Amino acid sequence: MNQKTLLDRSDASWFIAFPFSKPDGRDAKTKSSRWSKVSSESSSSPTNYPDFSALPFDILTKIAAPFNFPNLLAASLVCRSWGDALRALREAMVLLRQGKQFKHGRGGVGRNLEKALVSFLKGSARGSTLAMVDAGLVYWERGQKEEAIALYQKAAALGDAAGQCNLGISYLHAQPQNHKEAVKWLHQASIGGHVRAQYQLALCLHQGLGVEQNLQEAARWYLKAAEGGYVRAMYNASLCYTFGEGLSHSRRQARKWMKRAADRGHGKAQFEHGLALFSEGELLKAIVYLELATRSGETAATHVKNAVLQQLSATSRDRALLLTDNWRALPSSR
Repeated sequence: MNQKTLLDRSDASWFIAFPFSKPDGRDAKTKSSRWSKVSSESSSSPTNYPDFSALPFDILTKIAAPFNFPNLLAASLVCRSWGDALRALREAMVLLRQGKQFKHGRGGVGRNLEKALVSFLKGSARGSTLAMVDAGLVYWERGQKEEAIALYQKAAALGDAAGQCNLGISYLHAQPQNHKEAVKWLHQASIGGHVRAQYQLALCLHQGLGVEQNLQEAARWYLKAAEGGYVRAMYNASLCYTFGEGLSHSRRQARKWMKRAADRGHGKAQFEHGLALFSEGELLKAIVYLELATRSGETAATHVKNAVLQQLSATSRDRALLLTDNWRALPSSR
């Protein structure tokens, strides 16, 4: 789920299907036993299919609460009973879309956070955890943290990974803070594959917030989040390899993750990578990354960049600045 999550946690140190397949005829006899007990009187039937419609509506709607629209549509088509049970969630998807249009000023409507919140809350009332998370975000941005946390709690309890992540981060920022609850929900979301939660969990493990400090576990979660495309985790994974904290020292791995973070717009990584290129004599490439770092607000990069520029010809300087102007960050999950 590509939900936008809470505001970024500032770093205090360097480190900052549900399947809906139907059994085919060949093995339906063996698969059917997993779904229901078939009486001897009905054994003459050539195929025994599971009774999807027998699943209670309240259980079905809880299972489907975190579904996005494609999965929800697929579930609705399983049988008529499921289609009826999931009608409210399909309505919630329409309201969710309307809310996003109002929130971002898209689809021919002006930006209106109040109307966005109304749409998200209507979607939440129909059981969609996606709408709960978006409503929580609006509340959080408006400073109504108790209302936001209440919605995150509801989404988290229904298994929504973004809701679990936001709930964990909320506990880190709430007054008073609750580090143990934060770690609990961040761990839940991390197991579910939420890369932002994996990064935040790694920070807690690294700093000993709500859990005993464990550099090896922290590095493991940094690396997992980095592999999932989370830029800040790429930078921290590089630092772990550089200093041998939680991971075996490896200059090659450190350079790899630093460059990946730099290529995805991480200002500190651009500065570090630019310095590395300068030390290797790659002056033109170094200028590109140092200039990018400068534009990202890394003031220390400016002094190094100016020193390197003096070693280049006017043509090379112009070339480096042109390359910087045309540079585009690679996609990431931020």
